[in-house]
Amino acid sequence: MWESIRDYPLHPRIVRRLQDTGFYKIIEIGRLQFDWALITTMIERWRPETHTFHLPIGEATITLEDVEVLFRLTVDGLPWLTGFQPAEETLLSGFSRSQLTPVQQHLEARDAEITDDSPPEVIDRYTRLLLLMFGGVLFPNTSENLVSLKFLHHLERLDDLPGYSWGAAVLGYLYKQMCRACMGTQRDIAGFLSLLQMKT
Repeated sequence: MWESIRDYPLHPRIVRRLQDTGFYKIIEIGRLQFDWALITTMIERWRPETHTFHLPIGEATITLEDVEVLFRLTVDGLPWLTGFQPAEETLLSGFSRSQLTPVQQHLEARDAEITDDSPPEVIDRYTRLLLLMFGGVLFPNTSENLVSLKFLHHLERLDDLPGYSWGAAVLGYLYKQMCRACMGTQRDIAGFLSLLQMKT
């Protein structure tokens, strides 16, 4: 996603729409270079039974306030729900994930079509696809080319997005991934690691 945004800068109308949805801060921060030694050390200190890091100075954790302050993701509002899956099976891996590469290629092909005169529905379609790509940043898995379709149906009404508690969903997903990694049920760590790294 980050290479695509670098190579195809977003049209100001797309930027405004992303700002309206509350997700533009993610683009402003951009891709972080991860300190894998720090992340591994933090995972080794994670205690799944209490959802805290056990550090020499005491216990610490990542809170909803951290998600809101660091990334401006909404933590109040409607709960994050699931349940939609696209019909195009060629984009799917299994039944709950989509490959990101075809989505990225489609966005790149449509980029030149976005103008000041584009109809609002064209802007909204492009924004929805871009937000689907965000799913690979906020809710990544270890494949690095698949995105969960769990939240896809929420993209239907873009004006509703700021009302959902995306910060809570991102934090909950990160907690789940850290628990899996520290208990040995998955070899690699996934989740919104930018939050983990910026907090430490």
